[in-house]
Amino acid sequence: MDGPGEESKVGFSGEPSIGNCKEYQMEDKRKTHEESSNDVALTVSDGEHTTPGRGSLRIHRGESEYSIQSLHLQSNDMAEELEQDYESHLQEFKEKKLKGYQLSGKLEGKHWWTLLLAYQAMGVVHAGIGTSPLYVFSSFTLNEPTEEDYLSIFSIVFWTFTSISLIKYCFIILKLDDQGEGGTFALYSVLCKHVNISRYGRTPKKTTILQTKKGSVQDRTIHFMERNNTIQIFLFALTVMGACMVIGDGIITPAISVLSAVDGLRNASSALNQSSIVIITSVLLIALFLLQRFGTRVGFLFSPIVVTWFVTTAAIGVYNVIVHNPTIFKALSPHYIVRFFMRRGTEGWGALAGTVLCITSSEAIYADLGHFTRLSMQVGFISLAYPSNILTYAGQAAYLTKHLDNENVFYNFIPKPVYWPMFAVATLAAIVASQCLISACFSLVKQSVALDLFPKVRLTHTSENHEGQIYSPEVNYFLMTLCVLVVLGLRSVDNLGHAYGVAVIMVMFITTCFATIAMVTVWNVWLPWAVLFFVVYASVEGVYISAVMSKIPQGGWLPFLVAVFIGLIMYTWVYGREKHHAYEKENRVREQDLQTLLNASVKRVPGICIFYCDFDDEIPPLMRHYLRNIRSFHKVVVFTTVTYCKVPKVPHSERFKFSNFDGYPGLFRCTALYGYAEERSLRWRTFFEGLVDNLKLQMQFAIFESSRRSSDGLPASRASSEDVDTREEQAGTSAQNDQYLGPLQDMESLQRAITERPVLVIGRTRLITTTSGLGNWLRKSFLDIIYRFLYSNSTSVAASLKLSIPPANLMEISMLYEV
Repeated sequence: MDGPGEESKVGFSGEPSIGNCKEYQMEDKRKTHEESSNDVALTVSDGEHTTPGRGSLRIHRGESEYSIQSLHLQSNDMAEELEQDYESHLQEFKEKKLKGYQLSGKLEGKHWWTLLLAYQAMGVVHAGIGTSPLYVFSSFTLNEPTEEDYLSIFSIVFWTFTSISLIKYCFIILKLDDQGEGGTFALYSVLCKHVNISRYGRTPKKTTILQTKKGSVQDRTIHFMERNNTIQIFLFALTVMGACMVIGDGIITPAISVLSAVDGLRNASSALNQSSIVIITSVLLIALFLLQRFGTRVGFLFSPIVVTWFVTTAAIGVYNVIVHNPTIFKALSPHYIVRFFMRRGTEGWGALAGTVLCITSSEAIYADLGHFTRLSMQVGFISLAYPSNILTYAGQAAYLTKHLDNENVFYNFIPKPVYWPMFAVATLAAIVASQCLISACFSLVKQSVALDLFPKVRLTHTSENHEGQIYSPEVNYFLMTLCVLVVLGLRSVDNLGHAYGVAVIMVMFITTCFATIAMVTVWNVWLPWAVLFFVVYASVEGVYISAVMSKIPQGGWLPFLVAVFIGLIMYTWVYGREKHHAYEKENRVREQDLQTLLNASVKRVPGICIFYCDFDDEIPPLMRHYLRNIRSFHKVVVFTTVTYCKVPKVPHSERFKFSNFDGYPGLFRCTALYGYAEERSLRWRTFFEGLVDNLKLQMQFAIFESSRRSSDGLPASRASSEDVDTREEQAGTSAQNDQYLGPLQDMESLQRAITERPVLVIGRTRLITTTSGLGNWLRKSFLDIIYRFLYSNSTSVAASLKLSIPPANLMEISMLYEV
């Protein structure tokens, strides 16, 4: 588009302001041309001569050509620039705020903010781990258990909980975040950014060049992974499986937590049967999911309940230790574990399917990282969640050493005077506990949509100060429906526990595998340490996997069924999008093809056309289809794509970025940038007016620069208004630069076009397979049926524009992509 060696770029044109708010929020107001002219400085390049200005707009000119290019073919650089600018201003604002706290003699702002987030995390993240005492000691069966058996079980629970929840997740895995996000996709994304293993969707490409010593373990591992396609496919499949298991976990966690709490009613009233308990549980679950639209702000409502739960259960645990067995902590010696398996053998191995539930929701600590910060997660877990759970487990074990029946042990070990208050607290805490995995599911779906690995769904950001706090109505109601069906189907805590254990431990094993790879390739940890980490945790989790697999017939099949269902959706979407994008890339309209398409048989008609494109790096083949059949083209055409950035709001002056097609009058490419906290249901009138205003502003900049060059005695393009019509007709049939008058002509065309009715062109594409044979039947099913359904029902910017545009301004073009 520009001459050799020329670059064109527009960066920030204005200085976003920081208001008096908790977090920096970018200004979102419309600037007039005069204001923007003061804010934006120009850099003019004439071969070897360069005049720098304060801004980063560069305009290059020839005799009769110009460029208002403010973006390259991809918008990644623009989005990253916005995000980096936002982060730097945000950090500067936080530092100023921290100094203000210190000068005023108040508690340090950073520590105060961490404590506030830690408190909120209690109601969103740690409740899931905190309510595991409701069902751990009731989830296994031993034939004629003894006091020493329960001492051994307590020892297994203590070391499992400490080694996995505390050491592995709280201190190690939380460090493997991807720009503050956690979860299975975040782990995979971290690897993709450091090792060239990205294959599907929009998974990040390698952006970090690691300084490796040639021949080292790190260097050999990276090269092996980058050259081995089988390893890359396996890691991606493992990522999808882990994500699907977490979603399955998000279905089972609310069910087992609430059902375990409500089950305490049967201890108090013999009139209630299991059917009544199931109905009450279902009603509470529906109420919980309906609250999700308020986002993690409900953490402030939930946190007092969870803190009360942690304090009261710990106190009851201490009471039971003092009353029943003050020497219970001798069971912390690992020799009790060895003696247990020597004594119980296979029966003891089967009991592990119940003790594994003590680490339920540990994965949520990592998956929910995007909602909070690493330090706040660690503070909340270490200060309250971990000690409370240990004391509660100790109290239950002490009670069981004197009362050997472990049925419904949680409600049995509660002293009678506080039974009903604790029942109320337990029920509320169980409802809150469901929040941690629900929030984790929202985060996972958001990450998968961003990577183009899942159909687009509506995502509502519930906080302007934290990008990770989101809510998805479709995902929420999907989880609610399956959760209620699970309760109605399995009905008992035992069956749910078997299903729960499978989902929990499979995700943890996958996380261990990815963390080990990251230690070697990203962190460059000393190899013996990485091997030790893998051997220890893979061995422990492998033993647990072998135990829970025996429970598949009793309900353990459920998470696998959910994983297969979600995995089928993701695989179909990825496969369809790959074929879709490959077709558009292979058949895209290149700039050199425009001259052939815009020949004498194509008539340029008055008006402006917004041609919406899914991908911002190409002109889709839909345009070729359009020109060959319609044989007319508007005098101003803007190929438009919408991109979302990791900043709360994009200021209006930075909303639209344009580039022109050199030598082709009236043709522009536009990328519209939006922040994560902005409304995603775009309104056509607002969108169109903003686009036109910004395009006019860009044109005025180009004309201003042209005039400056003329005043300096440099060649500049000029055109009288009388010549415009003639020149437009000539440019419509030829793309030669000597027939094109540059920005003044485009401005005249734009001024006339906006007086006509604008048109939005949206493509309706459909993939079809024409090959026949038994081998292509499955391929046909995926593309022609499943992918078509997902694509037509996915939420997109084009769909929201269609809902708000008058029918007379909308043109939909259908095209079949033969793949």
